[in-house]
Amino acid sequence: MRPVRLVAAACLLAAVAATGCTDSSGSSAGSADSAATTTAPSTSAATTSPGTATTAAPRWTTATKTGTNNPKVPEDMPMLVAIRTGSHDGYDRVVLQFRNDLPSWRVGYVDQVTSESGATVPLEGGASLFVQVDPAWGHDQNTPPYEATYTGPRSLTPRYPTLRQVRWVDEFEGHLTFGVGLQRRVGFRVLELRGPARLAIDVAS
Repeated sequence: MRPVRLVAAACLLAAVAATGCTDSSGSSAGSADSAATTTAPSTSAATTSPGTATTAAPRWTTATKTGTNNPKVPEDMPMLVAIRTGSHDGYDRVVLQFRNDLPSWRVGYVDQVTSESGATVPLEGGASLFVQVDPAWGHDQNTPPYEATYTGPRSLTPRYPTLRQVRWVDEFEGHLTFGVGLQRRVGFRVLELRGPARLAIDVAS
């Protein structure tokens, strides 16, 4: 009878171990922005808004970053609907939210931000990021009378520890450009988020 007891005990232990490895909720934990904060320079779980990150959070760097997306045009043309800012433990965030899909993008440091006409765009702080997204519009050109999809302020001045100002610079032939004024030159990262479509730009604080 001793071998039988050993076999029964082994089976019971195996069943308990298997049960212990299963999430009783049957769901995956975390939202887009909470998942994105895992590589931020702090352990804060603060978030800006829900969603799902499309890739693992990128490294922090001062080098220019680019991302390529290919939305269907004109039916899925990205249209700017919101500009938001937030401050978290270890970083400040700018969020550009779009209707439909995400556009391609380029984010990098510049000596000064300029408009399409060549005019200098003043920004608060000692360093400037230039943000360009395309194809993208700030109005719905598919449905006359082509009403604006973004009706918020063209300039935001949250004056966080690092993020001082965000300005919408231009809308020109399917390109939107923005200037981001920072207190100083720091590492940054860019995250593509969906549900809804958003581009999040984090700057270390």
